Amino acid sequence: MGQFAVELDRAFYERLKRETSGRRLVREGVVPGGTGAAFEVEHGQILRITEVEGPQICDFNAWNRDDPSEYFWSGRTRILENTHLTIFHRLWSTHPRMRPMATIIADTVDHRPLPGGSRGHDCLGARCDGRMWEIVAGLRDHPSCQQNLEMAIAPFGLTPQHVHDAFNIFQKTGVSPDDGSYYLVGSDTKTGDYIELYAEIGLLVGLSSCPAGAGGAGLSSNTEVHPLGFQVFADGG
Repeated sequence: MGQFAVELDRAFYERLKRETSGRRLVREGVVPGGTGAAFEVEHGQILRITEVEGPQICDFNAWNRDDPSEYFWSGRTRILENTHLTIFHRLWSTHPRMRPMATIIADTVDHRPLPGGSRGHDCLGARCDGRMWEIVAGLRDHPSCQQNLEMAIAPFGLTPQHVHDAFNIFQKTGVSPDDGSYYLVGSDTKTGDYIELYAEIGLLVGLSSCPAGAGGAGLSSNTEVHPLGFQVFADGG
């Protein structure tokens, strides 16, 4: 946990992780590779995001379902939790409520630490957008997570300005101990790996299957794009 993180009821989340037989599936779907999707998750439900065909970065956005002015705050999450998130880390919301929106209760990825201790499930990097692709690769009108999320949330009445810095699920990054520079490497994930989040409030969730695949903006060798699976469960306990 982060240096300043508030204590949480680990026994409660351990039970949620362990007692899966009583869960009821309420929603499931597939986000085609390089596209986005958005859907609601009720308070107390569990969202599972799965690698269905190999490594694939998922750019995750979340808003208070009833008040989208409250949304996931990656900067505060880094301070209160960690730069790379896993079991028992929480995703915090924006000022003035600044509260946990979701808690990670399961993570099947075999994380191999990088120099300095960085791992997967990045909370440092920003979502890719069209301008970024122009700068780093000289590509115009390239698909992006910004565009994917814009299109996914539009039916819910949200605008492009509601898209925010993401929790980069399955993305492996590090910070150089030599000069402090940020770098990206291929994901550690494999087909079937998943992460589960418990919704602490009612959420609107946006997912983008990043057009960079699992390599992070095309800056490593893992550039094949795959779909993502998602399931939403109601806890039977």
